[in-house]
Amino acid sequence: MKISFDRVADIYDKTRGLPQNVMEKVVKALAKELKGYDTVLDIGIGTGRFAEPLQEKGFEVIGVDISRDMIQKAKEKKAKNLLLSDACFLPFKESYFDATLCVHVLHLISNWQTALKEICRATKYGLFSVTHMGQSNPVHEAYEESAKEKGYNVRRIGLGERELSELIKPTKSVPAASWVSSADERLTYLSQRAYSRQWRLPEDVDKQIVQELVKRFIGQKYPVEMHILKWDVKDLKSYLRTYFKKSQTSLQRI
Repeated sequence: MKISFDRVADIYDKTRGLPQNVMEKVVKALAKELKGYDTVLDIGIGTGRFAEPLQEKGFEVIGVDISRDMIQKAKEKKAKNLLLSDACFLPFKESYFDATLCVHVLHLISNWQTALKEICRATKYGLFSVTHMGQSNPVHEAYEESAKEKGYNVRRIGLGERELSELIKPTKSVPAASWVSSADERLTYLSQRAYSRQWRLPEDVDKQIVQELVKRFIGQKYPVEMHILKWDVKDLKSYLRTYFKKSQTSLQRI
């Protein structure tokens, strides 16, 4: 199971985008960490919000996504080298890329281990991600709790890159930017059913939860920290070997 963002391609950047000054800091920090990596794969390129500025800085980036509409948005930004492709079945030779960038993707893939295995197969040195660290988003946490109370599980179907860092320790975690975010923004986007966790709920239930959250969080602010994470491919491969060996052993017992 994988989640496509075709349905929100038109509003994706508005509902997921970072403040301009923050985005500039993050891209600058990411470019610094990617220096020396000649070829970069962007898994789940989306609207090209990272690939396009990296290409402008001279990086050879190839982007893949399962959403045609998101790729079209990336093309409109003049992002290049775009492919409609599944992260679990990458059309590249072994070790084709020096590095891979994976931002907010693995949590959308139920068999994320398979996607990670494909990433490692196609990547020679390092996996990079840009993710929130520190305090979790209180509005989204409250949404999940409320949905659970109403009998719905809206937890991520895969594993986020932040959670991956808790499972497999990154070789680097570099602070890229920090700022104060408004809960009002999140509430506005929730009212538009912009987030994938909402799509598994009936619209009337979702609307009820959002109304509850507006009363609870309107006017509040919370701190956000963005880090750049790097894993060595050899460390990821070591974890995956153990994981798939255990999985095979479990299957043999059935």
